[in-house]
Amino acid sequence: MTSLASLRVAQTLGMLGLLPFFALAVLAWLPDSAAAGSLAIASLARLSLAAYAAVILSFLGAVHWGLALSGAEMRLPLARQSLLWGVMPSLLGWLALVLLFVGFAAWLVFALLIADLLLARLMDGALLRQHASDHRGYLELRTRLTVGATLALAIALAGSL
Repeated sequence: MTSLASLRVAQTLGMLGLLPFFALAVLAWLPDSAAAGSLAIASLARLSLAAYAAVILSFLGAVHWGLALSGAEMRLPLARQSLLWGVMPSLLGWLALVLLFVGFAAWLVFALLIADLLLARLMDGALLRQHASDHRGYLELRTRLTVGATLALAIALAGSL
């Protein structure tokens, strides 16, 4: 992070980004009979939560593309790793959505999304530590946000058993 001000903005936006995770996780606990018109609220919340997690995973992968393509000096092997890894979170999120659409149990999809988020954080740490610049502020923020997102998905997982 380049400055304390930008770190605070990122922290604020990141924490606000957890609100949909928790709101949808709570709504996923509603009984299947709870509906808004013809829509079952819990089913819509589970689908929306999985979609939001998949979008967030895509965002996390894009960070690595941004770093690799930023113009900063980066060794070719690290640039390749960053670009290759950068597409993986999107693919994993997409796979989770497809599994939900074809009828896999929501709890299984949430478990996959939890694993995907944890893997993304693990890869962030492994790849970013190889960069010349200091990414500790980002990694600390990512850790907090990953904990929050995985907690929300675990809440929804428990409600969908």
